[in-house]
Amino acid sequence: MRKMLEVKKIEMLLEYVSFDLFSRMLANRHICFALENGSFLVAFHFCDIKNPSLKDERVCIYCSAEDFVFVSDNRRCIELMSDVDEKNEPFKQLLQFINTLTANDVYELEKFEDRITDLEDSLIKEKRSNTKNSDVIIDIRRELLKLKRYYEQLALITEDITENANRAFSGEMQKRFASLDKRMDYLLNSVMHLREYITQVREAYQAQIDIEQNQIMKIFTVITAIFLPLTLIVGWYGMNLNMPEYAWSFGYPFVIILSIIVVIGCMAVFKKQKWY
Repeated sequence: MRKMLEVKKIEMLLEYVSFDLFSRMLANRHICFALENGSFLVAFHFCDIKNPSLKDERVCIYCSAEDFVFVSDNRRCIELMSDVDEKNEPFKQLLQFINTLTANDVYELEKFEDRITDLEDSLIKEKRSNTKNSDVIIDIRRELLKLKRYYEQLALITEDITENANRAFSGEMQKRFASLDKRMDYLLNSVMHLREYITQVREAYQAQIDIEQNQIMKIFTVITAIFLPLTLIVGWYGMNLNMPEYAWSFGYPFVIILSIIVVIGCMAVFKKQKWY
């Protein structure tokens, strides 16, 4: 018999499991207990892969040979569970629910990859970095972190179910759960690949920023080097001493011409050295 409950009625699970097990379920983000009576208690936090920024919602399932109890307030999970044929045996319903829940996730992860690729292309084409790109990278990394935790939950749950430690279902059903477990591992590995990809994009973006900063520092260094001899001349003739140049009628134009020659000479040398 199948029951679908709201989270506010989650205490009804106490009809099927002990209070200690119920408390452990509430205290943990995800669990998968194989009970001695041939049943499973499964709980995880659902993450909407299409919009990972949404808050995760708890999903709890009690499954035995006779009973299937589903507890959640998430609309999508409820709709998917409602589409599963109630006439099927409970463990088959559990298998179909998780299968349907992750059926199109591969395509959604491909969209993530395309999103990162487009971001990488835009970073390469842009001449100057901006904070907008940095914010986009941070958002994608945060979303992928949530997806990693989500698939880690599902991978651990399907692995525990596949072991069939309490011999709750047949060998044929165990093979089907094993196939599902492989899919969870594949999805998790895909997310890990995407996290490595966005990390590489972030490092390339940081390298671009460093190059821009080095170029700016290079310009300031050249400017400082040009005006350093002029500073020396100013300091030299600014001393309160009776220099012979003071009495020379061409002393002032001489200093001006000398300064111009120094500036042009420095710029010529720097240009030859390709410093700018």
